[in-house]
Amino acid sequence: MNTEKYLKLRDEVDGLTEQLWSEHKSNMACKKGCDMCCLNFDVFPIEFDHIKKQVQEEYPDVLDQELPETVGEKCFFLKDGSCTIYDARPIICRTHGYPLLYMNETGDQWQLSHCELNFLKVDEEYFNEDNCYPQDTFNSRLFMMNKEYISSKYPNKNEFDLISLVNLLK
Repeated sequence: MNTEKYLKLRDEVDGLTEQLWSEHKSNMACKKGCDMCCLNFDVFPIEFDHIKKQVQEEYPDVLDQELPETVGEKCFFLKDGSCTIYDARPIICRTHGYPLLYMNETGDQWQLSHCELNFLKVDEEYFNEDNCYPQDTFNSRLFMMNKEYISSKYPNKNEFDLISLVNLLK
């Protein structure tokens, strides 16, 4: 399996976040420099491989940096409040700032997650299934794509193995 399915999913996520931006922009404060959610994330191999390819093509200078001895909590690719690999960023980064719906631990009720710094006013009734990002739905699809991907490309990895983004520098 190549990464075509991943790219299609990523495009779908981008389309949905554009819709959410249109709906919520008058109530959102997130902008360049608002980077509290920019953390060092680990991603599935399917996503890592695509990001690496895209960074090599679009951001080759980023890869000239040395791998740090220790990696802090903040994303290594965040410089001066901006993402240095923005167009290649993982799906999790593409959804930050938007209201997220996910299933609670017992699996019987949707729960809302949102950045309290981002939304100027928060009325729990304002958010609903139609104007939030269904995080579990997209995460499940990404998980299944990755499972298929690693079975052919990384037979020694299991479906829960993740790769740190900072490993792009290796």
